[in-house]
Amino acid sequence: MSRARLGALLAIAAVTFATVISFQPVRAQINEDRRVIIVFVADSSFEELLSIPDVASLARAGGAALLARSEPLVEILHAGAGRGVVRAIVDPRGAEEIHVANLVERAVQNLFVQPDEVLVIVIGADFGDLSSAADGGIVLAAGGLGEPGDVFSETGEQGSLTSDSTRRNGVVLGDDVRPTIAAYLGTNADRGSTVGEPIRIIEGPPPYELYDRYRAQRRLYVPIGTAAAVYVIGAGVLAIGLLARGRRAPVAWRRVMGWASLSIPMLATGLLAAGHLPELSYATAVPMVAIVTVFGTMAFSPLERAETTLVPFGIGIAVLIAFVLEAASGWAGMLTPLLGGSQLDGGRFYGLPNVALGLLVGSCLWVAHRLGTVAGFALLCGAGLFAGLPFLGADLGGAVTSFAAAGLWVAVRERDRLAIAKGAAVTVAVTAIGTAVILVSHAFSPFETHVTRFESDTNGIDGMIGTLVDRLEAGFDLIARNPAALIPVVGLPIALFVALRPPPPIRATFQRWPAWRDAVVVTFVAGIVAYLVNDTGPAAAGLFFGLGLGGMVGVSLLAPTGKMEAE
Repeated sequence: MSRARLGALLAIAAVTFATVISFQPVRAQINEDRRVIIVFVADSSFEELLSIPDVASLARAGGAALLARSEPLVEILHAGAGRGVVRAIVDPRGAEEIHVANLVERAVQNLFVQPDEVLVIVIGADFGDLSSAADGGIVLAAGGLGEPGDVFSETGEQGSLTSDSTRRNGVVLGDDVRPTIAAYLGTNADRGSTVGEPIRIIEGPPPYELYDRYRAQRRLYVPIGTAAAVYVIGAGVLAIGLLARGRRAPVAWRRVMGWASLSIPMLATGLLAAGHLPELSYATAVPMVAIVTVFGTMAFSPLERAETTLVPFGIGIAVLIAFVLEAASGWAGMLTPLLGGSQLDGGRFYGLPNVALGLLVGSCLWVAHRLGTVAGFALLCGAGLFAGLPFLGADLGGAVTSFAAAGLWVAVRERDRLAIAKGAAVTVAVTAIGTAVILVSHAFSPFETHVTRFESDTNGIDGMIGTLVDRLEAGFDLIARNPAALIPVVGLPIALFVALRPPPPIRATFQRWPAWRDAVVVTFVAGIVAYLVNDTGPAAAGLFFGLGLGGMVGVSLLAPTGKMEAE
């Protein structure tokens, strides 16, 4: 936004700032010594907002942050935020300069009661093209007005903002503005359907680096992700073709494509771990992803000498260790991953993203097939707690999927003893109990989470059905925007059918390693569950399809082609 666009607003603001916008009743008397002044700078990004001198000065008295989910601010923009709140709408088109300090001074002069303190909030966003992504910016500060504009006269370093809604320094939500106003005015004003937490000023610079990094991630993840998808699809097609040829296929090609198929978990791990790179660029990201994929996979090649299925076992352990380290870092890499699903896109600002769910549960199953039934069950239940607890993954859909996989693991492994009816009952019971544990943990959480919002918005069976329908509709919308997302959705039931009725090359592998066959089957079924219970179903199902198909084909290609002996 150029300075030529930034100014013709003084006349607009003088009219807009006539008085308090609305006088809606509140549940508690406001603090008469305080007022809140909101300045909306339309069609402005975070970078453009902080380029305004008055706004940059305000950030020294308070702080600045990236603004995600600007949709809830539309109501405040058009209807105001209640008694004690004054707003100004700034249209920067055709303006040369914005003097926010002058606008605040005019607003204070027009108030019926002169306050001792004001909270000034300046919001920049594209209100004509609303997005959940962290494209906009917000700056706020509170202070006295002994002399008009004192709050803008601070010197020193700029501050930052955060809220419990994001748990991210330098990132807040549009949902957080109303709770911030209520907390400052000392009211319990009805927020309606709005959720959010009060914004807090914290030490540290505004998130300039995070903003630049987010823009770099948005430039890179589509081409790099597309290249990764082409690699996976190409490897899958070639691997299936080699399996179809059986012993006529060259041994060298079988081995190459077998390892390529088993490299999918490390490829996904590399794309996620790229979020930790000091700088995001093609020069840093492409070599890093390639190194993790190739060397991270081939590091387990010595295990093949003992037994082929030890390879996915070792890879699975390595991926699970990577998840533990990622959680210990506060999920820092998930802010700007190259697998997609950036937490700054507005879906999830902390915890386990849906796109990584298949990697977590699939890796657990790659490990579980070498363990006993009880140990594998415990590992998958642990994944459910890891995915769902409020201080860890905070992902209800991920927890439900993990617990469903744990129940399925017992049902499939013990199918001869449990039969279909009891196996289904075990699966339902484990899923229900595990989900209940997660819901209770979030109900007692000291801060609001995605799950507590789900609990508050869901009212009985009808509410749960409505939520499920909404999530399915969100999945359909995702497929409509990206038809490639249809591949895992269609591929999962087809691959499951193949695993249950395998062709001779795969059947030989499953006969030799029955537990591996069970792990593959559960992976595919868990992927279907993930699609149904997550709001971005195709994204959640993607790596279940990748790990299930890659594992099934890869082990079959690497397996000895001589006489197979059943365990």
